[in-house]
Amino acid sequence: MTVSEHPIVDPSPTAAPIHLDMTSLDEVLAAFPAPASDEETLALKPNTAAEATSGPDEQVSPTAYVEMTKPNGGKFLAPLANVEHYESKGYTAGAEQDIPDLPAYWAEKAGTSASGTTQPADAPEPGPEPTNPA
Repeated sequence: MTVSEHPIVDPSPTAAPIHLDMTSLDEVLAAFPAPASDEETLALKPNTAAEATSGPDEQVSPTAYVEMTKPNGGKFLAPLANVEHYESKGYTAGAEQDIPDLPAYWAEKAGTSASGTTQPADAPEPGPEPTNPA
């Protein structure tokens, strides 16, 4: 192993200097040989990345929410991916809905705009700011 004579980086006056290791990858691999996997390990399936990342279950949408009912009767929205967990705790799943923008959904339910300002239910959507022609 060859270590440079002069430090590459002097981290501080009190710390040990950092030396650059000039050993090549081939030299390191030759210095620490590792046996190949045994036949039993190589026979395990799936053994490719494509097989390991695809399967019979389709991807759960990150914008899908389900209205859950608590055992005491309260209701709340839960991501579709969490429904199985809540059902195991005694909650009941309701209608599934796709909500691409959750903060806007809650703002609409609360009667406010996404920026947090309260608006009456019959108020028109705010338009562009008026410009001063001066």
